[in-house]
Amino acid sequence: MRRDVVGKRSSTLTVLAVALTLAGGVARAETLRFASVFPATHWVWAEGGAKFAERVTEKTKGAITFDSFPAGQLGKEGVGILQSGLADMSVVVPSYEPAKLPLTSVAELPSYYETSCEGTAKLWAVLKEGGPLDQAEYAAQGMVPIYANVLPAFQLVTATKPVETLEDVAGLKLRGNGTAMMKTVSALGAIPVNVTTTEFYDSLSRGTVDGGVYYMGSLVSTGLDAIVRHSLKGTRLGGGATVYAISKRRWDKLAPEAQQAIREAGLETQAELCARLDSLQDEIVDKLEAEGKLTTVTASPQERGRWEERLAPVAEAWAQEMEKTGRPGQAILDAFAAAPADFKGDPK
Repeated sequence: MRRDVVGKRSSTLTVLAVALTLAGGVARAETLRFASVFPATHWVWAEGGAKFAERVTEKTKGAITFDSFPAGQLGKEGVGILQSGLADMSVVVPSYEPAKLPLTSVAELPSYYETSCEGTAKLWAVLKEGGPLDQAEYAAQGMVPIYANVLPAFQLVTATKPVETLEDVAGLKLRGNGTAMMKTVSALGAIPVNVTTTEFYDSLSRGTVDGGVYYMGSLVSTGLDAIVRHSLKGTRLGGGATVYAISKRRWDKLAPEAQQAIREAGLETQAELCARLDSLQDEIVDKLEAEGKLTTVTASPQERGRWEERLAPVAEAWAQEMEKTGRPGQAILDAFAAAPADFKGDPK
């Protein structure tokens, strides 16, 4: 009899503890499956996904945890992974899935921003839940954007031939990836070759391409510092976008406290990540130049003006192409162009 009373008392205390926890605003215990096409050491996960997950777990006092699946373990296409239910959250790379997320390539258009934080602020303004890009592409496909990143404006890098002027670009085979980037390369008078980030090293080493538009902060982590010898800075060639999204189906099942913690963690990670990518780019370039591995030329104001004049039609051509397929390309472009290039203290 005594043992039975103790058991009942223990059960009562457990129920009371749970009730007090819920009343205190702590989310119920859940584990979310988080997928990424990139390896665990890549900045997309190490600086973006992993730190976000840690923040959420901390904010929820351990109630929300994550099982991570990096390196494409669940598949290569983030949208498909979410729609199939294989994962609850995923790193979505729009340039890897242009047929499903063509409008997000607005962030890859040239001449709109210089730094990662500038580009990220502009993208988030149109992408955040309820924004025009969310409504057009993400909500329509059962996804909720939690945070995003846009890389600093790409620089033109080459293996052997230095590029200082527009005339130097003519006829070069240059790596591009995604609708907007391919248009940019073509507008410069080069021959665009569709090559993903993970394929760039092999393509450059084999001579499939002469160079490409690329994020300088990734040169060392991808091994490209062993091949790339020249870069041109200051021409604002657009950047690559990454979106961290959760499936709407899973989102709706989360408690409001969990949703709030996830939103807050996402915005904090977003601001920290863009700042880190801006500084990382400078660190890598300085290091390679000091080691004599890289020669960087900064375009003069006059040359920069020539490049931007050449690239000016790219955005309009992009918008028209989207409109022809029934997508609101002009509206998205106008919203992106008008969006502030900073978070103004409130990234929400």
